[in-house]
Amino acid sequence: MRKFIFISIVLLMLAGFAITSSADVVTLFADQDVDVGTLTVVEDGTDLVVTYDITGSGWELLETHLYVGTAVPDKSAPGRFPYGPDDVDVATAGQYIRVYTIDLGTFTGTLYIAAHAEIGEVDVNGDPIPSIEDQTEETAWALAEDGIPIGKGKNWATYFTFTVQ
Repeated sequence: MRKFIFISIVLLMLAGFAITSSADVVTLFADQDVDVGTLTVVEDGTDLVVTYDITGSGWELLETHLYVGTAVPDKSAPGRFPYGPDDVDVATAGQYIRVYTIDLGTFTGTLYIAAHAEIGEVDVNGDPIPSIEDQTEETAWALAEDGIPIGKGKNWATYFTFTVQ
C-alpha cells in the first residue's frame, strides 16, 4: 500500500511538471495612474494567450493594440503594433474582455510585450454611453513593475518582458 501511494505521488508530481504554464498579470492604467483592469499573459504550451479585462471598471474597450515580439518595440504607435482589433479571438458583448491567442511557433526565451487600449466611459448600469460626444475616452497601457518606456520616453507607453518556458 505504501509503495502504491509513493508511486502515485511521484506520478502526480511528474504530471504537474508536464502541464506547467507560466502566467503574468499586469495592471492596465488609464491616464497613467487610474487602475481600469488587468492584462493577463499565459503560455499554455503552444500558444500565448493575452487577455484584456476591464470588467466592472466603469469603462468599455473600444480598441486594443498588442505588440508581442522577440525585439524591443521601437515605436509607441499602437496602431502599428502587429496585433490589433481584427485579431481578437474573443470579445464580450459589453466589450469588457478581449482575448488574443498567438501561436508561439519558434518563440523561445524572452518576449517583449506592449499592450494598449482605447477605452470609453460607461453609464452607472455598465452600458456604453450612447452618444460618442457625451462619452469620455481615455488611453490605457499595461504597466508592469518592470515596465520600460518605449522609445525616447516622449509619452508614457511602456513594454514589459515575458519568458517563454
